[in-house]
Amino acid sequence: MQLFSKDAFAFREQFHNLKKIQSLCICGLLVAAYVALSFFSIKMTEFLEFRFAFLALAAAAAYGGPVMGLTAGLAGDVISFFAAPQTGPFFPGFTISYAILGFLFGLILYRSRITPLRAFGAGIAEFIIACTLNTIWLHFMYGMEWKYLFTIRLIKNTVSLCVNTVLLYIFMRAFSRVLANVSPALKASRQ
Repeated sequence: MQLFSKDAFAFREQFHNLKKIQSLCICGLLVAAYVALSFFSIKMTEFLEFRFAFLALAAAAAYGGPVMGLTAGLAGDVISFFAAPQTGPFFPGFTISYAILGFLFGLILYRSRITPLRAFGAGIAEFIIACTLNTIWLHFMYGMEWKYLFTIRLIKNTVSLCVNTVLLYIFMRAFSRVLANVSPALKASRQ
């Protein structure tokens, strides 16, 4: 099984599709879902917290490819920061992380059959960004020791990887069914 679909690299087509009003509306709807989901989390311990906004990001990437995933990651992170009271300052590094994550989700999920292995691949992408880039951003922001921060985040993200993979698989299977039912209507409205 190949991890990326051929269509995932058709960036020119994805840019063209994102310019269409219908795609912009769907992207906006998924960004709004991202913002709404960013308000919800399940806090297990001081360091372990499960968040759900990445599901809307995965849906945007699956619908519009890496271009829409990147766009939704950028817009979703900025809007969600300003939409809710935050405990810390705005840091553009996290926006970059979510843009990259949306892009990677698009490479993995765009026009692809959702399998447990593909969901795990998307979960690994999220895991790598959370362990590396987000840890670096936290180190820059708060000056915490790198080794200590990385160790804590590695343990937290390993647990999150399992949960996020299951959530991605279940959610993306349902979302792909919705897309399959809506796609004929979308194609008919474009003609």
